[in-house]
Amino acid sequence: MIEHVLDLGNQLKKDLETSTDFVTDSYKDLLIVGMGGSGVAGDVLKLVMNETTQTNVEVRKAYGIPQVIADRNPKCLFISYSGNTEETVEAVNDAIQYNLDWSVITSGGQLLELALEHKKHYVKVPSGLQPRAAFGLMTKAVMHFVSSDESGKYLQLCDQAGDYLNNVLTNQSENKILSEALAISNEIKKKTSVIYGGTPLTYLVAQRWKTQINENAKSKAFVGYMPEIHHNEILSWEANREESKNNFQLLFLRSSNENSQVSKRFELTKKIIGDKVNISEIENISSENIISNLFHLTLLGDLVSVYMAENLDIDPYDITAIEELKKLLKG
Repeated sequence: MIEHVLDLGNQLKKDLETSTDFVTDSYKDLLIVGMGGSGVAGDVLKLVMNETTQTNVEVRKAYGIPQVIADRNPKCLFISYSGNTEETVEAVNDAIQYNLDWSVITSGGQLLELALEHKKHYVKVPSGLQPRAAFGLMTKAVMHFVSSDESGKYLQLCDQAGDYLNNVLTNQSENKILSEALAISNEIKKKTSVIYGGTPLTYLVAQRWKTQINENAKSKAFVGYMPEIHHNEILSWEANREESKNNFQLLFLRSSNENSQVSKRFELTKKIIGDKVNISEIENISSENIISNLFHLTLLGDLVSVYMAENLDIDPYDITAIEELKKLLKG
């Protein structure tokens, strides 16, 4: 898995195959459907579009398309790395039934077959990876759908972010990001990770950290959003002080773009519960390139999860439980 993590920069720079008549449109209402790592790519597209367009963007991580959503007549984007994710395939069939406009991002499978059959636009990514290992490719793919005015800009930002990641990994004499990831993994060890973000970007990355720790290290992890956690979750650290110290690692993903009150809340959180739970703070870079900001923290978190797996002597590729669940669902 480490080789895929270290290849994130090259993934962001890769030119992807599209349908021969592919054009980028602009739309008022966009419904994105995807699960797991593919769904996170949808979250990235929503993050970018919320900053650059007035499009209403909804990311759906569930079966099908309810009638109430179809009645809005949204443009639909279906994302599935394998092309066979059953929740997403069901949603495509609903879009066909509702006569909605739709496109797909996939490496093949049923989604590509349906797109070709119905003459729909697609972006095709290389196959052969586990979906979570293709996050750079999937992020590059979704940038084709930002808007007709902005798509080219964000595809270029992906290329630049790819160069940035490659430089981070090769031009540092002590590979600082590798050392930082190893230190964080050693702080977590066998503890449950609780990851807080305080901006839309850092909260999105917190969710990526969670799922990578879940899948690669087979360890429990949870996320929270500052300031929301101050209205509920902060009270949970009041009880069982020794249990919290021994069993939990609290991780703050920080950003210079935080609202000033959010920054203050992070500092007050350390003051109020710092003696009750172990806290690590991770500072993001501050770049004008939103993709670089996103993937700097993503790279760090992916490395942490792989180092955790190594420390725990766990195979990060093993997805036995997920595969068994799929077999049981098929009956």
